[in-house]
Amino acid sequence: MGHRRERGWGRRARPWRRRLGAACSIAAAATVPIALVLAQLTVATRSSAAAPIAGASMTAASSTAAPGGGTPSQSALIGHSYSLLTSHGDLLGMGASLSAVASPPPASPVVALAATPDGRGAWAALANGGILTYGDAAPHGSMAGQPLFRPVVGMAATPTGGGYWEVASDGGIFTFGNAAFYGSMGGTPLAQPVVGMAATPTGGGYWEVASDGGIFTFGNAAFYGSMGGTPLAQPVVGMAATPTGGGYWEVASDGGIFTFGDAPFYGSAAGTGRAVVAMAVEVGGYENPLRAIRDLTPQRVDQGVDYAGSGPIYALGDGVVMNTTNAGWPGGAFITYQLSDGPASGDIVYVAENIVPDVQVGQLVTPSTVIGTLVDASPNMETGWAEPPGNGESAAYAAGQWSTAADAQSLPTAFGLNFSQLLTALGCPGGVSGGPVQGSLPPAWPSW
Repeated sequence: MGHRRERGWGRRARPWRRRLGAACSIAAAATVPIALVLAQLTVATRSSAAAPIAGASMTAASSTAAPGGGTPSQSALIGHSYSLLTSHGDLLGMGASLSAVASPPPASPVVALAATPDGRGAWAALANGGILTYGDAAPHGSMAGQPLFRPVVGMAATPTGGGYWEVASDGGIFTFGNAAFYGSMGGTPLAQPVVGMAATPTGGGYWEVASDGGIFTFGNAAFYGSMGGTPLAQPVVGMAATPTGGGYWEVASDGGIFTFGDAPFYGSAAGTGRAVVAMAVEVGGYENPLRAIRDLTPQRVDQGVDYAGSGPIYALGDGVVMNTTNAGWPGGAFITYQLSDGPASGDIVYVAENIVPDVQVGQLVTPSTVIGTLVDASPNMETGWAEPPGNGESAAYAAGQWSTAADAQSLPTAFGLNFSQLLTALGCPGGVSGGPVQGSLPPAWPSW
């Protein structure tokens, strides 16, 4: 059972604020089919004439700025993004986050979500204090079956994933596992009820947020502004902290987003008719897969991009391994994995030639997974977009962009150039491109 904390200290948010858009914010995100399913969450989205919402929590994944939003410190592919949670348990992905539908919906309303440190699982809090676990999230206890003065409205996880907090609408905090207590608004008269919380990156503090947008700080949580004292079209229902702890988001019940400190804007659900209850953190985004290669030397852009060097090759994003070998490629290696999030979700990446595979078919990978080791021997390696099902053919070859003549002249393909641009956006030196580009990309193919 969690530890109930009736009183603590907090600071009522001063009327500093940054507002996005007129009432709450700006754009609804499009959703993309995704190959990787997290526990009982079925990949998809759906409209929901959802009931009024209650609480929120999170952390975040990739980045684009919006007028009036925070200043992103990384490219649109790196870092964190957020998902919005409806009272039916649906996830509405923004940036590189997943969109999903809960199946089946829980009996008690879902009010909050918190991701595990590796992004491979999540906890969902219910209004009755119960906790749902997904993926690799381990249960650490809950308030289910315990008498509550007020319903649970939010939760946050510790940085290690070894515990979590639940917060009730009166500001009371319940701790589980290795989550420590740093104070609360429990027992303190509130102008408006607490609707959510977020933890600092170190786990040494947390914020509580009220429905009027007011912020209360505890432990090492700093104040960066709030919507407190500002008229709102819809009430605030939750919040989330940035990965640095230098800012946070507030989310309104219509999906509108407000940013403070270093929190960037990735999109919102305002105007979609969906009732939002929480923000979910996905740790991820895309990262430079060649960051650890020694003596990395870019070579030509062809079907993909060629590089010389030696050392470990990482996956550039979350995905699942489809293939590891093909005798038709020099060295016999043809490692492919299908991306499960981000702008290229559903597309297949290949890494081929003189590489020793370090993964197996069906294995889940992240940007921290070494998929193979590059051997410093000609022709070194080639990486790019593969044609489904990813067992040995490049997307460029399948589209007729690559031929013996193009090979002889080292002509770049549209698919190869696109992948080179992706690597450049991630901080990797792009390939050498000479001559006219062969072919074109399919409609709606992601650009970088």
